[in-house]
Order: sequence, then structure tokens, then C-alpha cells
Amino acid sequence: MVSVLNLSSGLGMVLVAVAAVAYWHIKKRPKAVYYAYGALFWAIAIAIKLVMDLTVSGPLYSWLYAFMPAEGAVAAAGLYLGLRTGIVENGIAYLGVKYSKLKEMGFKDAVAVGIGFGGIEAIVLGLLSLLTVVTLLMSPALVSLLPQSSIEQFEPLFMPLPVVERLFMLFGHAFATALAIYAVKLADLKWLGIAVLYKTLIDGSLPLFSHYLGYMGAYMYFPVEAYVVAMGSIGLIGLYWLGKKYGGASDAHKAGDKDTGH
Repeated sequence: MVSVLNLSSGLGMVLVAVAAVAYWHIKKRPKAVYYAYGALFWAIAIAIKLVMDLTVSGPLYSWLYAFMPAEGAVAAAGLYLGLRTGIVENGIAYLGVKYSKLKEMGFKDAVAVGIGFGGIEAIVLGLLSLLTVVTLLMSPALVSLLPQSSIEQFEPLFMPLPVVERLFMLFGHAFATALAIYAVKLADLKWLGIAVLYKTLIDGSLPLFSHYLGYMGAYMYFPVEAYVVAMGSIGLIGLYWLGKKYGGASDAHKAGDKDTGH
């Protein structure tokens, strides 16, 4: 049953974004505008993905599931979904930085852009969660119209999962965005390729989880979130590693065409 306690999921997601910005700002003091650029990149990427979903994605999924074996269709759908996210999200960050003065930023600013990217996503999803819960609290009869798996997600056991997901996805967004910016800094597309691959592995897994674990209902989200935690942890470790390589603020021309290792 939906209760006021379910508001904690949405509030927690918003808090993840606020806490991340506060922590990085206190620790590194980047210019606040970099968080705003990250939020802008996210908004542009989401708009592009929405247009794709309204035009290309639906017919493509229908064709895959109509003409391919189930396992092949799921794998192909996962590849498409992952590449769409990886190319669009990291591509927008790459192009936005490459064709602006942003390419001169240092590591702390690159991470701030990534935090802005992942932070605005956490805020939007948190606010949508809050809106959903408030609507159901005001109109309890609507709960009966929801699928059973959706109703199960309002149980106390599931309340922390969205918050955990947003925290570790924020690590992932920050890492991938910093990689895309690093590719601009060094004029070396291999770092953009790594960022695309990383996000492809994250989002591309969703159709596989749904296909093979869908029978678990809402409990499917526990292995899904475990995977997100693992990938987010890789992102957090990757940020530490990238911070050692990134060096100071310089544009792509000054940095050279190859990875210096500094």
C-alpha cells in the first residue's frame, strides 16, 4: 500500500544530486556554471533520445521481435539501446565541449560537468517519483489500476533502491562525461569510445534483465541494482584513475594528439 514513507525514494534521489554538488563544490571549488553545462547536455541528450523513441525505436523493436528469435531480438535490442545511450549522451558532451571554450577545463571542472549531467537526471526522476506518490496518496483508487509489479515497488523493501541507483549512476555519468571531455583535451577519440562502451554496457543490459528475470516481478530490481552498483563502482574507481592522468587545464591543441599519460 502506498504511504507517505514512499516519498522518501523521491526525496532521496533529489538529495543524491544536492549532496554530490555540495561535496564536489566544497572539496574542489569548480565554477558553478560547469554543473549547469552538464544539466544542459543531459537535457539535449534526453530530447534526442525522446525523438528517436517516437520515430525509430518503436518500429525497430517491432521488426526485431517479429523477424528474429527471441534471444537474438533481445540481444539486438540491448545493443541498440546501449549504443543509443552511449553515443548520444557522450557525443553531446564531446561536441558541446569540443566546439566551445569548455575544452580548456581541468579535471575538477570536467567532473562538475558530469555531476551536473547525472545530478539533473536524479532530480527529475526524484520529482517524478514524488509527483507519482502524491497523486496516489490523493487518489488511492488509482493504485488498483497499476500492474502488480508496480504495486510491489511501493513496499518498504524497495524504497531505498531508486536512491542507491541514482547514487551509483551519478558516479557512472561523471566518469563517462569526464572521459568524453578527456577525449577533447587530448584530441584522441579512443577515450570517447571507452565512454560509449561503458554506457552501452550499462543501458544495454536492461532488455536482458527484463527478458530473463521478468518472471521475478519487482524482485528483478535487486539483481538489476546490484549490476548498477557494480558498474557505478567501476565509474568511481575510473574517476580516481582518470584524475591521476588528466593533468591541468589545457585545450586539445596544447595537450597534443596522443595520450601523454600525465
